[in-house]
Amino acid sequence: MSMSQNQNGQMISEVNVTPMVDIMLVLMIVFMVSAPMIEKEEQEKRAVEMDLPVTKENANRIDPETTDKFILTIDRNLKVSAGDTELVDCSSKKDLAEKDRFEPCFATLGEKLGKNEKLKEQGELFLLADTEIPYGFVVGAMARIKRAGIGKIGMITNPEYLEEKSKKGNK
Repeated sequence: MSMSQNQNGQMISEVNVTPMVDIMLVLMIVFMVSAPMIEKEEQEKRAVEMDLPVTKENANRIDPETTDKFILTIDRNLKVSAGDTELVDCSSKKDLAEKDRFEPCFATLGEKLGKNEKLKEQGELFLLADTEIPYGFVVGAMARIKRAGIGKIGMITNPEYLEEKSKKGNK
């Protein structure tokens, strides 16, 4: 606060805002620089890495019939398999109402995937899930895949392969 006199000789008290504006500008710059770093760290903690879905225009397609990649299939009865080998059958828990009804299935899945040598060697897995299964089951399976040490998860989103397979079965 400073004291000055007007033309009549009376004392006038005014607040000097210049130091306060300087401090506010410095704080604003500090927050502007640090905010993106904080947000990025939080996003990295919550991130789930996966390949983007394949579209008809994208040449990066996977044919489940001919690929040598490890493909984990979840059918509409919640049977999880790798190729012709069934890993977990959760069909009995599908209609239950408990929140953690799939946990035993996920534990078994994580254990079996953690012991798979081909999967450890490749370090990646492709997930082919039926569109009619509960969303929570796919997310839970993906979380267990990550816990099993598989660093890269891709989603097979080529429904034409399933359509072709059903057409071949009907012939």
